Amino acid sequence: RCKFFSLTETPEDYTIMLDEEGFKELPPSEFMQVADSTWLVLSVVSNGRAPSGCQATGVTKIARSVIAPLAEHHVSVLMLSTYQTDFILVRERDLPVVIHTLAGEFDIYKEESGECVPVTCDDVSNGFLKPKPAASPTLHPVQSPQTRFCVLTVAPDTLPAIATMLIDVLFYSH
Repeated sequence: RCKFFSLTETPEDYTIMLDEEGFKELPPSEFMQVADSTWLVLSVVSNGRAPSGCQATGVTKIARSVIAPLAEHHVSVLMLSTYQTDFILVRERDLPVVIHTLAGEFDIYKEESGECVPVTCDDVSNGFLKPKPAASPTLHPVQSPQTRFCVLTVAPDTLPAIATMLIDVLFYSH
């Protein structure tokens, strides 16, 4: 069932990001330190509309227009890039601020039952009002699929102790 798995190695540790389904399959381990937050994915659609099925394209050219405003509102992001696409991850608890911050420049969609549904500031009870749009702003849709990521860190010397378990989740998920 695990549909997303990322393993990043640094000199200090390994960082593992996987979707919630894969995370549920991991047995508890003293060797893994799980981040205290669940992260949600933001994918920016560059053609100005949310296509059917929420097929996102890379955000390389407009990542700064998403990340900079969020940073100004003290929202931490985690950027993850693959060959095919780029992801901006935000903490689930920051979602009200994210929506408020981006709603003036972006059309925001969430995934519900595989379909893209527009999100408004009213969908999040944060006390904020949607800012009034500037005269003819350029709109870039932002979508948030239902996928929620769990982030773990593993010390390099303990990876052998859990390698088999990680391989089972990645390749032999039930």
